[in-house]
Amino acid sequence: MKIIFNEITKSALLEVLEKSTNNSIRIKVVAVGCGKPAYDIYADYVSEDDIELIINEVNFVIAKKDEKICDGIEIKYDKDVYNKGFYIRSL
Repeated sequence: MKIIFNEITKSALLEVLEKSTNNSIRIKVVAVGCGKPAYDIYADYVSEDDIELIINEVNFVIAKKDEKICDGIEIKYDKDVYNKGFYIRSL
């Protein structure tokens, strides 16, 4: 599973986890069509239908059915540019 992000994004992700009672960041596929998929990102818990990943000290949760779609993504953070500060794109 390949998920890349820089140190600024890592700090923002860890801050989201600190403010939450949940201990993982969920990457959710919200739309798949003819183009690239759309993603959402938020703090969440782990269910039995999920896989857990630890990448660069950040705990991620992805639904098993979305594992292939989430492989090879980049997460960017800029609170002034992106909704909720995060942007996820397929590589």
